[in-house]
Amino acid sequence: MSIAILEAEEAVLNMLHRYEVLELEDLIISRPDFSWAQLFLAVDRLSRTNVIALSRSGLTYHLRLLPHGNRLGRLRGDEEPAARRVWEADACGIDTPV
Repeated sequence: MSIAILEAEEAVLNMLHRYEVLELEDLIISRPDFSWAQLFLAVDRLSRTNVIALSRSGLTYHLRLLPHGNRLGRLRGDEEPAARRVWEADACGIDTPV
């Protein structure tokens, strides 16, 4: 993943920390340092990883943060620790190569 996309995600999250609910158009207008495509991709990724909620109201889209306790690792694309995957697999009786 490119650094520009990660920076765009960080910009989206910073805006959402400042304003609880944000329209997509306002985000694009207030961040001219990013292209529309970069911000759209960041919003798409954050929405698909359940970090933000994207909802439609008429012709506009609203963004808001979802209340999560542990979202930092998932946001950056980090995998969960291998020890946890092995433990969960053992608990389910699944053989996993280490």
